Amino acid sequence: MEQTMTILRKYMGEAIGWVGAFFSLAAFSLNSMGFTHGQSVEYLGMNILGCLFMIFYAVSKKAHASSVLNTIFLLVAVIALVRATFL
Repeated sequence: MEQTMTILRKYMGEAIGWVGAFFSLAAFSLNSMGFTHGQSVEYLGMNILGCLFMIFYAVSKKAHASSVLNTIFLLVAVIALVRATFL
């Protein structure tokens, strides 16, 4: 049972990392192709989700540089979302 849980945790962590990468890449692609813009809620929301998932993955892998970088990207996206929404 313990081995099964270890394997499940490993694959869940990998899946979360891939979902984060998908959201980040999708946001970049949609913006680059003109389907959204850099201040839209959709773009910023996808970046926020992508960063959150990538931070979780990086922390689980003890990849400190990646977790710091994605935390900075997350903060920038949250600030941009607040500015786009409330200002």
